[in-house]
Amino acid sequence: MSLRPAISLLSSLVLLGLASCGARVSQCGQLINTISEGQSFGAEYEQSINTALAQFSSAQNLTDIKAAASDYTAAVQKASNQSSALSQDLASLEFEDEQLTEYQQRYTAVATQWSTALTTAQEAMQVLATVESEEAFRAEFGRFQAKTESAYSAIQAISAEESQLVEGINAYCESETP
Repeated sequence: MSLRPAISLLSSLVLLGLASCGARVSQCGQLINTISEGQSFGAEYEQSINTALAQFSSAQNLTDIKAAASDYTAAVQKASNQSSALSQDLASLEFEDEQLTEYQQRYTAVATQWSTALTTAQEAMQVLATVESEEAFRAEFGRFQAKTESAYSAIQAISAEESQLVEGINAYCESETP
């Protein structure tokens, strides 16, 4: 009996295993890189929001409040647009790995939820950015507060979901290939 066919079969199996491992690693890298690139705006967004909140804290009059609200809405609009773009980038990816496809779909949904929640936050602040008088400010404050609370609750839930999803993606991508 010759060992040549057995060695050839074993070599083919090893190469097949390496190829499938390489595909999974490559696909994991593609998903993680897309998510990372899409989230790169986070630090800039946080800085813009903190600046706007500092402006609110030091506001002396309605003009100051409107200026801070305008800066805030611009920052949130930009973040919403970037979340929407991330969702589109993720949706355009194609994976052979079923688990990665599921993660991709779930993260696409999370990015879309981020965009929606940020749009709600922007709409809430827009109420303050467009008031014409202190009386109008007082009259609109309840609407502003309700929209803000809704956006904040949504953002908290989305953030928790995103954290769990990222943990799952990392665990899957760091695990041994089946």
